[in-house]
Amino acid sequence: MGALEALIPLSAILAIFVGMPWLFLHYTTKWKQAKTLTVDDENLLDDLNDTARRLEERVITIERIMTAENPNWKNG
Repeated sequence: MGALEALIPLSAILAIFVGMPWLFLHYTTKWKQAKTLTVDDENLLDDLNDTARRLEERVITIERIMTAENPNWKNG
């Protein structure tokens, strides 16, 4: 058996028992990291939530003013 012929089964065994588990664990770790929120993402979500709450309060105030001035404004 030549050196090249011995290298083929050795590389196949290394690929199966070292390469495949490494590949699987590497991408599993990347997947787990990607599904969590970073601190910057959480801060952005908090800011967006505050902005949405303030805008909703403004819309409610405007609707209240419009209803006081013209009770049928929603129908027209």
